[in-house]
Amino acid sequence: MPKEKQAVFNRGHEVGLLAQSLFPGGVDVSPTHVSKFNDSVQRTKELIEQGQKVIYEAAFVYDDVLVALDILVNENDKWYAYEVKSSLKISAAYVMDAALQYYVISNCLPNLEDFYLVTMNAQYILQDKLDVQQLFKIKSVKADAEKNVEFIKYHIQQAKQVLEKDVLPKVDIGEKCFTPYQCDFFGTCWKHVPTNNIFEFSGISKKQAQAWFEQGFKTLYYIPEEELNANTRLMVQSYKNHTEIVNKPALKQFFKKVKYPVAFFDAEMYAPAVPRYKGTTPFEAMPFLFSWHSMATDHAVPQHNYFYQEENTYAGKALLDYLIGEAGKVNTILVFDTAQELKALSAVVKHFPEYKKTIDALKNKFVDFSDVFTNLWYYHPQTKGSMSLKKIYESVFGKSIFDELAIKSGLLASYKYDEYLKETDLFKKEELKNNLIEYCKTDTQAMYDLFVYLQMSIAD
Repeated sequence: MPKEKQAVFNRGHEVGLLAQSLFPGGVDVSPTHVSKFNDSVQRTKELIEQGQKVIYEAAFVYDDVLVALDILVNENDKWYAYEVKSSLKISAAYVMDAALQYYVISNCLPNLEDFYLVTMNAQYILQDKLDVQQLFKIKSVKADAEKNVEFIKYHIQQAKQVLEKDVLPKVDIGEKCFTPYQCDFFGTCWKHVPTNNIFEFSGISKKQAQAWFEQGFKTLYYIPEEELNANTRLMVQSYKNHTEIVNKPALKQFFKKVKYPVAFFDAEMYAPAVPRYKGTTPFEAMPFLFSWHSMATDHAVPQHNYFYQEENTYAGKALLDYLIGEAGKVNTILVFDTAQELKALSAVVKHFPEYKKTIDALKNKFVDFSDVFTNLWYYHPQTKGSMSLKKIYESVFGKSIFDELAIKSGLLASYKYDEYLKETDLFKKEELKNNLIEYCKTDTQAMYDLFVYLQMSIAD
């Protein structure tokens, strides 16, 4: 399982455990192993018969379908089901999951009164102590579940028919393979799909890709260009011709905006589901690390610096002071996606309004390096429409400088910082810190390398 996916599961598990305190005194019937769910089903049945009022991870089987529920509560001889999501919003996928759970549980518990989804409360602001009652929002989805009962029953029967067969079902690939999540059988069903198929191209929606794939346009070489918008057409033509797009006039105009001394800046964000610091909200993004490669002149060797929040306290003021000090030494700050970095700074300034004027002035130094690629002033065919820094770097230089890193994505960096804050082993803590700093440093190093490459590409 990818590390990012495992981290998401871990976060969901932690939130689920915290939500149990909404209904204390329960008995946890979680299986000791995935193969032991029958034990959980039996234990759930026994506890219900014994009059247990609160059960965690209650398990039920009906119509050959097994479901587990985060919290089951009995009040006045009626049962109430609660499924916890480490999210701020209720998605359509969550509602459909709940409908399946409701179908099974309501047939096992005739006196199931209601079914709720429990999410994080976006309006909750942490004070001196965590208030679990205010941290969560609870909403009934019973009506939605009941509307989908026939849909659920039909698809259960369809699934059973598939399981009874000796061969895999023939199901066409398409948009559904990615929605709402990429299917676990992706590797099996896509074996026959050609390399460089149109689904790999980021500039084409999955819905459009499916339509063309079904018409026989399986790779970019054959899709009807007349149906593409101008930018996507240019990217497809670049791919077909194996040629880079280099708009020298536009690149020269871009470089005129860059005034030395210059710095390459990247910040890593930490957004815990459960707020950790006073005054913050669930999933509030907080920068905890930034990398800074600076050059005094266009031929200077870049110098690296960084800020890292080691203590388990809100980093905002220290980070702003450090950034202001570094920014005062340069005229241009290059970032990859200005919106993301400015959002991070704005989130910090919210807690320290006295810095607002200084930071607003500092923002004028920001120049968005990603504009070069999103506007197709430069485009490499092997990016296949992707505008991510990592994909662009790999395409241009034919290798990735991220592959050897312990941390390879911003999402994983956020989870690893959470690990860092909780880690008590000093050696492991130092290793996590070094890995995080190295990842962030690699982001600004990649920007610098691409910056130099593009300068050379327009040299007369």
